[in-house]
Amino acid sequence: MSRLNYFVSWLFILFCWAGAFGQKREVVVTFDDLPTSYEYSLQAKQEITKKLLQSIKSNNIPAIGFVNESKLFVPGEIDGRTELLRMWLDAGLELGNHTFSHVNLEKIPIEAYEEDVIRGETVTRLLLNQKNMKLRYFRHPQLFTGLTVEYQNALAAFLKKRGYTVAPVTIDNVDYVFAYTYYKAKQRGDTKTMSLVGEAYIPYIEKMFEFFEQLSKDSFGYEIKQVLLLHANDLNADYLDKLAAMMKRRGYSFIALEEALKDKTYSLADAQMNRGVSWIHRWRKTKNLPAVAEPDEPEFIKKMFNDARQKSMSK
Repeated sequence: MSRLNYFVSWLFILFCWAGAFGQKREVVVTFDDLPTSYEYSLQAKQEITKKLLQSIKSNNIPAIGFVNESKLFVPGEIDGRTELLRMWLDAGLELGNHTFSHVNLEKIPIEAYEEDVIRGETVTRLLLNQKNMKLRYFRHPQLFTGLTVEYQNALAAFLKKRGYTVAPVTIDNVDYVFAYTYYKAKQRGDTKTMSLVGEAYIPYIEKMFEFFEQLSKDSFGYEIKQVLLLHANDLNADYLDKLAAMMKRRGYSFIALEEALKDKTYSLADAQMNRGVSWIHRWRKTKNLPAVAEPDEPEFIKKMFNDARQKSMSK
């Protein structure tokens, strides 16, 4: 083979590699359950928030956090907990509504759900107004949008009337399974378990990225602009830098939710589902495509999570 042909062959290989692995990927990083998940002390909440925001800033992530305002109203801590939300806005980030009490629509009528949405606006809207920003986005707790078509349609109409844009999730996951196990281990000073959980967490989230990337291509013929769901907790505060490094290694750049929603796929109808799932599954149902099972978390993580819950319930 001549040097010229050898060079051309290598150029072709590099071109193919770039097409397969160097494609442009974009993701929105979102956090639910602000100010934080779980019943941390105010000092712990402050530390978690500071650490999360430091990682968000250092990785140039235009994140958005979704607030449960019920978490603010603890006697003697209201101002301190409200300040945690102000820290997000001072960092140049955006806040959305996640209902007041992380309401479960399986247990209440639509009228009560609507009241909880309105109640969850008060402080968040005030803080946004102080920054000349508007309350624009709503995230359904547990990603439940309605157990019947009638409930879902009524809720969607209500949210639209109040000026909300729904914040979908495409890369869903069970980070809460890892986070709760990590939280309980930290409470008892079990650094060995914390390390085991953390070491399993990044590979698991990457596996979910791989799954939804492929499902996107199988469903729509291309990789859509993704929306990642995480929660505001100490696991993500401790591991967000590593999560960001994983996403960057996979070729992702970080974008705002507003930018992601310009992707044409987000205009598809949201099929009614009886559980909280990725919008990719919902859109596949709209297109009459078959359901596809997601990867599970490692069995040892599942066992540690169930054991931690049982111990907590038995106290």
